[in-house]
Amino acid sequence: MQNDDLPQPAGAFELVIFDCDGVLIDSETISCSTVANIMARHGVACELPEVLSRFLGRSAAAVTDHYVRMAKRPLPQYFVHEWRAQLFEAFSRDLTAIEGTREAIEALGVPYCLASSSDEERLELTLRKAALWDLFEGRIFSTTMVANGKPAPDVFLLAASATGVAPHRCLVVEDSVNGITAAKAAGMTAYGFTAGSHFAVLDQTQELLGAGADRIIGSMKELQSRLAS
Repeated sequence: MQNDDLPQPAGAFELVIFDCDGVLIDSETISCSTVANIMARHGVACELPEVLSRFLGRSAAAVTDHYVRMAKRPLPQYFVHEWRAQLFEAFSRDLTAIEGTREAIEALGVPYCLASSSDEERLELTLRKAALWDLFEGRIFSTTMVANGKPAPDVFLLAASATGVAPHRCLVVEDSVNGITAAKAAGMTAYGFTAGSHFAVLDQTQELLGAGADRIIGSMKELQSRLAS
């Protein structure tokens, strides 16, 4: 259980590692809606709550592997192209930063970076659209850089190693069970973050705690307050 009476200022950590989707940017509902749409177009029914439950914090490969298993046929030739085109169009139209993100990042006072299941092209596109690219350029780690994606700890361990920080001195801010699982497997403190709009569709607060989250954070303002020196 989280202990709300114990402050953990940023100085308690040497590195803060942010997930991107659902933490820095309010993208999970957009992203998972496009997954549901593209699967339905190709014959596999998958409603939004199921998509959120199954794929939150996972890589694109988890989606395509699930499609092949459920459809019992090879991945259609243009599946990924159609999916990415639909996704990027939706991002360009609807994507925003989580409220208070810039203020919280700029107030940190300790090193920080991003560790995500998304590929680098998508990360740059979404961070630019959300006007956050200047804060994270050169601070990005993707699961495309490691052997295993979340819930394996690889991407978090890479971030810690690359920045020269011991895992137990790292704080991870994550919105998904897979991300919290990965952070705890890496030996890091993990905060479950619930400010994304997808929590209105599928509230996984208890699941985040069950996966080992050390605290639940409901907004960037709350995170900023928790980490205030």
